[in-house]
Amino acid sequence: MVDYVKKFLTTRNNSFFMGVVICILLVGFTITSLISYYTTKQNVITNATTETLPLISDNIYSEIQAEILDPINISSLMANDSFLINWVADGEQSVPEITNYLTRIKERYGFTTAFYISDITKNYYYADGILKQISPDDEHDVWYYQFSESNKRYALDIDTDQATNDRMTMFINHRLENFEGDYLGVTGIGLELNSLGNKVREYQERFDHNIFLVNKNGLIQVHPDQSLVETKTIQEMEGIGDLAGQILSTGVDPQIFEFRNSSGTKVISVRYIPEFDWYLIVEKDPNSSLTIARKGLYQNIIIGLLITAIVSSVLLWVFNSYNRQLEFLAMYDDLTGLLNRRQFNQYMMREMKLADRYNQPLSLLLMDIDNFKSVNDDYGHLSGDKYLKAFADTIKRTLREIDITGRFGGDEFCALLVNSDETEAGKIAARLEKELNNLTVSTKTGIINRTVSIGIASNGSGKDSWENLVHLADVALYKSKAENKKD
Repeated sequence: MVDYVKKFLTTRNNSFFMGVVICILLVGFTITSLISYYTTKQNVITNATTETLPLISDNIYSEIQAEILDPINISSLMANDSFLINWVADGEQSVPEITNYLTRIKERYGFTTAFYISDITKNYYYADGILKQISPDDEHDVWYYQFSESNKRYALDIDTDQATNDRMTMFINHRLENFEGDYLGVTGIGLELNSLGNKVREYQERFDHNIFLVNKNGLIQVHPDQSLVETKTIQEMEGIGDLAGQILSTGVDPQIFEFRNSSGTKVISVRYIPEFDWYLIVEKDPNSSLTIARKGLYQNIIIGLLITAIVSSVLLWVFNSYNRQLEFLAMYDDLTGLLNRRQFNQYMMREMKLADRYNQPLSLLLMDIDNFKSVNDDYGHLSGDKYLKAFADTIKRTLREIDITGRFGGDEFCALLVNSDETEAGKIAARLEKELNNLTVSTKTGIINRTVSIGIASNGSGKDSWENLVHLADVALYKSKAENKKD
């Protein structure tokens, strides 16, 4: 059974097996994710039918009212602050006093800006000093003159703030009058519109409804999409534009409207906010209720893909690691790390062909450890293995990088000397013999030292066959061993 599994894993069935595993994982995760999605979808639809849009609208209204009423109250307190009134009455003599006052207001409550515009000097004071002097000819200052003539106590205005690099800002402007009721100017604070848009976006995510605010003319004042603010009216919006007249005539009591556009049927709740003179529009999109379910589906699919990728990577690593081990065992001797005899023969055949083509010399060395059997008998097989490993390392260290080394088996080793004739091979063999004869290996059972016999054969003309080269080297080896025995 083990051999069958090895054979299975080391053939083309690897790809098939990997494909089957990946398909099972993908199909399993997909089915599970779809079942989860459709179950969640059904629950969302069921819950959506029981929701009461006016109740959600009331909750959102309370949130927005709490968010914006505090700034309105702060601006009201500024307009009734005796310090500010007395500072104006004293002739606006100390600019640091007013800038320190505005800085404290701005930093304490986290506003984008706090300001005072004097109707007497026309100076625009803010936290960093005097921004400018207002003028009816400046389009940025038109709002001031319109507000002054309106006699309103306060008003909200969406405009770019010159004090903050023209960022879109919601200004809460409040009339400043002295104790006798004389008009002195306008004070107030500014909230960066982007932060209000983010708040509305948070409400949308929390309540799962589309939310935006428009003024009495239908112009969008607050919206998560900043590109729509002060640029688009509800009259221009698909579907809802047909109801613009009814929406903008809604009173403090919320009204429910229904319309259709290209994305389907929508239901909206409209409520007038007298504090801002704005309309709160809360839109229920049935499709938006499925966002969470879709997110869950996408997340499950992504998780499934990640797990599939991880499992596939682990399996691929295991297969590759196992195949590399098999390839190593198929090519190399596991004890010495040299090429085994079969692989060495293949390399030799290849080099013989190259030598024959380019008429280059090639030499073969066959090496045999003299009297190696006694090593195993006297020192043990583990010590013998240690000596063989050191013997192989010495061969690799002594020969050139271009030379090919191998183990023929047992205590026999071989080396193919590329582009080396018999004379060059003799020099290399002599150097190698010296190194191997001087090799001593310390083991637990003693110090091992043996001599080596080397047989040399060269193709010379580059016309010999590899079998003949092995035969000649073998003959030379036995001759060398015989001479070593005489010594």
